[in-house]
Amino acid sequence: MGHTKTPFTWQYSVERQYFGKYRRALQLMRDKTLFDRMWGKAEFHIPAAEKAAHPLPIAAILISMNLEQEKSIDQLETRLKMQANHIKKLERRSREKDIKLLSLQKQLDELRENLEQRLIEQRQELIEIRYSDYDR
Repeated sequence: MGHTKTPFTWQYSVERQYFGKYRRALQLMRDKTLFDRMWGKAEFHIPAAEKAAHPLPIAAILISMNLEQEKSIDQLETRLKMQANHIKKLERRSREKDIKLLSLQKQLDELRENLEQRLIEQRQELIEIRYSDYDR
């Protein structure tokens, strides 16, 4: 003959109304926004809560909110792991570049020493050529 079970959407609305005073009592607008977001996420799971047919509708609503929070935590943990791996790669590249830089610095120092030594030798040769008459 008709539905004997109260639709969960109606139960959801009743529960949300019960918490209306709680919402109004929240001091910060950010808290009110988050409160509304929690209820909105729970609303997404109304079909599942209706199937559960729990005698306490608020239990299904709270589980739905908790599920959404768990999903958010899981996404954040995944992003955090990805960023940590990215940081490790960047640190590894940085160390490799530092090693290359040290090697290039060493080569540059060797080239400078070699150049200075050659300049000294060239000066000596020029002095000997220019003043070769004085030695005799």
